[in-house]
Amino acid sequence: MQLARRIGIGIVMIVPTFVGAGALWALFESWIPIVIWVLIMAALTGVFISGKYIKSWESRKFRLG
Repeated sequence: MQLARRIGIGIVMIVPTFVGAGALWALFESWIPIVIWVLIMAALTGVFISGKYIKSWESRKFRLG
């Protein structure tokens, strides 16, 4: 995967992280759920950036029709 695409994925994943953290703060007013949310989003971003998710998805063969 190209470097520019990896950087783009990282930047795009910042948006749901901030929105989710804001929603969790409004619900719980505690830092613990926010830290958990940020760690989950960091793990997902790492999976997407590493390309392992895409490779495993492309290796599956689907038959349409």
